[in-house]
Amino acid sequence: MSLVLMTGLLSGTAGAAESWTLDSATWQDPNHVILMWTAREGETYEIYRSQTRDGDYALIGTASSGSFRDDEAAWPESCYYRVCPLAPDGTKGAMSEPMQAGTNSQSLSKVTVLMYHNFITQEDVANGVEFEEYSLDPADFEADLQYFRDNGYTTITSEDLLAYINGEKPLPDKALIISIDDGTQGVYTNAWPLLKKYRMKADFNLIGEQVDAAWETVDSGGTRLGESAPYCVWEELIEMQDSGEINLCSHTYALHRYNREGRIGASLLEGETLEDYAAVIRADYELMVSCLGGWTGENPTTVAYPYSRRSAESDAALLENTGYEILMAGEGARGTASNYFVDGASAESQLRLMSRPCRMEGHPAREYLEAADQTDQANGVNAAEDTAALTAEECAEIALWYSPYADVAGDAWYAGAVYYTYVNTMLTGTSLTTFSPDAQVSRAMAAGLLYRVAGEPAVSGAALPEDVAEGSWYAQAARWAVENNLFPALEGELFRPEEPVTREELVTALYRCAQLLGQDTGAAAEPAFPDWNQVSGWAEEAVRWAADTGILKGDGQGRLLPQESLTRAQLAAILQTWGGNQAGAQ
Repeated sequence: MSLVLMTGLLSGTAGAAESWTLDSATWQDPNHVILMWTAREGETYEIYRSQTRDGDYALIGTASSGSFRDDEAAWPESCYYRVCPLAPDGTKGAMSEPMQAGTNSQSLSKVTVLMYHNFITQEDVANGVEFEEYSLDPADFEADLQYFRDNGYTTITSEDLLAYINGEKPLPDKALIISIDDGTQGVYTNAWPLLKKYRMKADFNLIGEQVDAAWETVDSGGTRLGESAPYCVWEELIEMQDSGEINLCSHTYALHRYNREGRIGASLLEGETLEDYAAVIRADYELMVSCLGGWTGENPTTVAYPYSRRSAESDAALLENTGYEILMAGEGARGTASNYFVDGASAESQLRLMSRPCRMEGHPAREYLEAADQTDQANGVNAAEDTAALTAEECAEIALWYSPYADVAGDAWYAGAVYYTYVNTMLTGTSLTTFSPDAQVSRAMAAGLLYRVAGEPAVSGAALPEDVAEGSWYAQAARWAVENNLFPALEGELFRPEEPVTREELVTALYRCAQLLGQDTGAAAEPAFPDWNQVSGWAEEAVRWAADTGILKGDGQGRLLPQESLTRAQLAAILQTWGGNQAGAQ
């Protein structure tokens, strides 16, 4: 029977059985559509596609779960899908109703990967280490890490990505994998300390034979000093892995060689059969397991293609014949700059190939991230991440796994709010790794925050309050706040920058900031709080607005506590509600 089924045959297949519909048909990117439906135990499924709703449907694949990835879709061509369930005995059930790609689209998660190599200081160069084209000065790497933190990125590892694919945990917004190739010692001496300093993580893709050779040299009493490209030894790698900042992966054991008997890296030889190729990669994988698995007790699940040389055939062979589950390739390997996943799709249907541009000297990470967003957002499918629209529930779930600060427990009542203010760059930490949730919010801090939220508008050259030094970090914010009377409780010529702000002061300043931004601050009824009479007259209108919009909530006893000072955790919660309200209004 032909693989093309006429629509009459499709409708006749179902007999008297009830018709049913797919849950969704989501464009993952311009090259892939993910179908999702409710699967039933014991059934398998045939997937059919047509260019028109009532046209001929061709069989394009099968699935054993409730989702399927179509690798031959091409945006913006029209695609329609139908799915036929098969009972264990092969009996066909009712064919689903046609569904067009883009119907009931599910949310997407994005992961950007940046490839790095070695990190070399001038001292390293003096000791004979070669600073070649893929090397990076540690100061440049630190600048990248600072940019990631300043702009709300969360570093993850491919292990985290696998956990997401397997439905075990979510991905954060602005997820980023720092993917470091080769296994050279500069990662241990120069990059790892910076990852610890910034509380960030990375994949480290090892060339097994090079690490083994370095270990044998050191173990036999030799030295790596003077080598042009010294590699880590196993003890250093285990130390980094145990710290939690480094996830050890494979860069193959012995295939990282260029044009060895015609083979470039782990690619297929011209004319090589898939059977012969499978034997080569299986043998190399087993060697990688024996060293990496033998030393660490954990077998590699991610491999980075040497020289980024690959093909669809090599991808399939690696996934089918080894224990690798994630394939790190080169720039644009997927056809997109970043990598997109459909939330809720089965592990079977998630694409395992990853696009990965290489960070080169003289081109900071910012350039790659901005270019990736611009490229993908122009493809017609992949829009910008709307971090402002993250719900409180989503933020709380993400924070359980990816709290951005060491002193914010993932299950703290305010953890989700802190994550929201981090990913939206609304509220900075008190250090690179701490948030200080119980610290009081000073007037300088509140002014600086609202000035950033307002977009740092131009201010006049009016004189500063006499207790604000020209050139201080909050000087412009204080000038702006005074000009716009954000803190009406202030009297005289003083700003009192270090004085803690009260709850009513903060919401009044936020209320007036919202008005400056043209946001709706319409009148609201007097809220029913037992301590409403403690609200200052100048704050009543703002507190009504804040209570009505949910920005200001009562404590466990239903009290507003308007005169109490505000903590940073409470400020984060207020900002999360305010930001969510604005995202919803838009």
